[in-house]
Amino acid sequence: MYELRELRKVFADGTAAIDGISLTVGRGEHVAVIGPSGAGKTTLFRMLNLTLRPTSGTIRFDGADITSMKERDLRPIRKGMQIIFQDPHASLNPAMSIGESIADPLRIHGDATEAEAKDAALVIMKEVGLSPPEQMFAKYPSELSGGQKQRAVIARAMILRPKLIVADEPVAMLDMSIRAKILELMLELKDRHGLTYLFITHDLATAKFICDRIAIMYLGRIVEVGDAKAIYRDPKHPYTRALLGAIPIPDPDARRFKTLPKGEIPDAAYPPAGCRFHPRCPVATPACGWEPQDVLDYLDQRSLDDAARRADEEILGPRELMEPDGPTLRIRVAKRSMGLSRREKRRSAIAVVVAGLLFAALSPIVGAGLVASGLVSVLAVDALARREAFRRGRRPDPEKVRSHLADILGKAPEPLRQSVRRLATTADEVLVEFAPTEDPGLRTAEEREVRCVLY
Repeated sequence: MYELRELRKVFADGTAAIDGISLTVGRGEHVAVIGPSGAGKTTLFRMLNLTLRPTSGTIRFDGADITSMKERDLRPIRKGMQIIFQDPHASLNPAMSIGESIADPLRIHGDATEAEAKDAALVIMKEVGLSPPEQMFAKYPSELSGGQKQRAVIARAMILRPKLIVADEPVAMLDMSIRAKILELMLELKDRHGLTYLFITHDLATAKFICDRIAIMYLGRIVEVGDAKAIYRDPKHPYTRALLGAIPIPDPDARRFKTLPKGEIPDAAYPPAGCRFHPRCPVATPACGWEPQDVLDYLDQRSLDDAARRADEEILGPRELMEPDGPTLRIRVAKRSMGLSRREKRRSAIAVVVAGLLFAALSPIVGAGLVASGLVSVLAVDALARREAFRRGRRPDPEKVRSHLADILGKAPEPLRQSVRRLATTADEVLVEFAPTEDPGLRTAEEREVRCVLY
């Protein structure tokens, strides 16, 4: 019924919020897309209802490709796919009564007269539990509770008798006491009207209650998708395991082993290579997609130790000298200034002037000549010092940089250490080379698909 193929959305700043998502929703199914903040759920939601057009990929509804369809041609199709928004307070017009808001879709599509639209609104209001509908029709959003507002939003979506409803966190803004009732209402409507639901959420417990299949998102990609019961019973992807392990158990005596991901979610503008979860994964392997940025991140961790930070800066130099170049990290050997340093020049000049002043007291001509000859001598020594033969001992040694870097990598996590293919040196660079990485892709594993090299 609803099919996404290699859907991708890249914004103007280069951020790929959605990167190659494929998902099929069959008629009568209830599918949940689950992910943390920053996973791309809202972007996906906006593309599903085509308020945001994808950069590439296709969206099919009932067999028709609607990806690039003009709004004029898309409007009749929109009646078959409606939206339930996350925030019922913001999705209702405060200047319209509840009944007018619910009947408004019929007027927009020209499917009913005013009287017919009102009658249809009263019927659907009663069906969703807004009773008595005659009294509720004239009320304004400010006069309703949060649960009543969400029932009104559901009624507005249902009045066109859609085939598919895309729900974006439909109970996230509601009190816990109201959530179960709204979810039960959605299930009743599904059974009564044969609805298909695509549910966007971050709440695994809610998805377990209401969904047939689930898809887990992380940084713009689906990492695991399949039957909800199978995934809850035996999650495969390490991130799915971490999510399920975080669900509270209503039993104080029950113990659950929790594997919390380390670190923070990476910046979506610069996602990790390979498996995007690998920098935080507790079971990462050398084949997961390690890259030069992982070495820089490890150096950042080392900098928390003041002694290690000073040693790294002394030998490796500042971060500006380290530049990722594809699968290679290039560390330019810091070229310290040739010749005398500014301090050496200043001290030499002061010594020459002081000596000249002392001799000037005896003979001004001798003093002036001493100052002139002394300054010329300082410049001459500086010029000679610039020659490599005089400065060889002060130039950084690439082998020393390489040796220090090898010591650092020796203390790094084993998967990162083993993923380094070669440490090499040139005349002015040290190279850390990784094997080229690629997305592992979704792989079939026991009733589901998993984006992980372990399967």
